[in-house]
Amino acid sequence: MERGRLITLVFLTFSTSVALEPAHLLAATAAQTEEDIEDAIRIFNRGKLLHQEHEYRGAIKEYVAAAKLDDQNPFVYNALGLAYAALRDFGPALKAFNQALQLNPDLTDVYNNIGMVYAEQGAKEKAFEAFTRAVRNPAYTTPEKALYNMGNLYLEDGNLELAEMHFRRAVEKQPKFALGHRGLARVYLKMNQVDLAVSQFQKTVELAPEDAESLFHLARIHQEKGEVEEARTLYRRVVEIDRLSTFGQMALARLEALKALEALKALKALKES
Repeated sequence: MERGRLITLVFLTFSTSVALEPAHLLAATAAQTEEDIEDAIRIFNRGKLLHQEHEYRGAIKEYVAAAKLDDQNPFVYNALGLAYAALRDFGPALKAFNQALQLNPDLTDVYNNIGMVYAEQGAKEKAFEAFTRAVRNPAYTTPEKALYNMGNLYLEDGNLELAEMHFRRAVEKQPKFALGHRGLARVYLKMNQVDLAVSQFQKTVELAPEDAESLFHLARIHQEKGEVEEARTLYRRVVEIDRLSTFGQMALARLEALKALEALKALKALKES
């Protein structure tokens, strides 16, 4: 989860597709010598490792080097775009993504990446267009990602009906997609349908036990129902997971408030005894 933002647009492929691109795909599309191909694979894999460690600038250097050896491979440019976007360097990111699509228009996940860049830039119309192109491609194997991102945009705009529809479609496509269930929970909170929200937050935690946002909201709902011990347990769990995140800091504040309230109650009881 992006720190400091309660409703976050997620570059889902930034953490997954780079790690999943098999190295042999580089060789399958390269037009250079066998030695160039082997070097490109080695350099690309080195870039992936840096990317996974969030060393994005180092990853960019490796991807650029791989592209010099294999300038016909769309996966190299997609990875390059992901690294630039992680640094919020959106101009070069879009250029790399578009290069990937020129080389392989059927690399549908790139449209999701492009949509996310436009969304982060505030160009929502272009973002929706890119997400829609991804979803409409019958060959797209993970449409839940683009559907989730569209749902988040609608949620930010306050269009709860369309947000619910897109999150619902996301979990219909992939029932184990935790973020889709969390998106539904957010919508139900906005609709004041607390029981439905709780059900979806619980489903999220079942699929992603360390989802701090869902745990925080479950704790808050327990607290509002007067179930203080259940709330305290969940707040502590949120702090354990990510103390420095927005939800970690809010959980800490709630724990301190509960502690202060208990102290006041104890003092009052002492005075009355």
